[in-house]
Amino acid sequence: MLVVVISSPTFKEGESKIVCKLLGKGLSRFHLRKPDHTAIELAKFLDKIPKDLISRIIIHRKPELLNDYNVGGYHHTSRELLQKTSRIRSRSLHRLKEFDKCEKELDYVFFGPIFKSISKVGHKPKIKLSEVQKKLQKFKSDSKKPLVFALGGIRKSKISYLLDSEFDGVALLGSIWGKPSPFLAFTEFSEAVKIQSSRFKSRS
Repeated sequence: MLVVVISSPTFKEGESKIVCKLLGKGLSRFHLRKPDHTAIELAKFLDKIPKDLISRIIIHRKPELLNDYNVGGYHHTSRELLQKTSRIRSRSLHRLKEFDKCEKELDYVFFGPIFKSISKVGHKPKIKLSEVQKKLQKFKSDSKKPLVFALGGIRKSKISYLLDSEFDGVALLGSIWGKPSPFLAFTEFSEAVKIQSSRFKSRS
């Protein structure tokens, strides 16, 4: 199971240093999503990221930054037109019917909320996990379809449920930035994923 981390919507003290530590610890991709901040503010953040790490950062909402930074790619909202780029492209989905229109050119998609959100008060799933599982089984019958990451309320205790539901990965926000030490939270979550994934494979 793959793990990506989404930024807090607002800037955190020392956030760029924390992100560098996460990437250095093995985080595959960091999603820079700060909808209420300008492209200039995001650019100042990117200026603090070393060149050897910036290619693992995925931009949200500000596609113009693709022209100025060698970031890893761009994440689309459910309604955005697909960006023309050879870099990673991903998208957020929130309804099961959106899977039917999902572009094969995407590398992966986020789907959620799967569980009650940690970071957004009152944000909870409207679809039963069993229904999501059925949709995923059908969706993944086509090997050319993008990977699917679970989003929303992702805690260590939920990993086994997500593995059983055939998600390819998880996107973390509240379970990382809502902790006193985001680095420690990521380290512990990653270890839990390794353990649970190993158990899941032994059962398969």
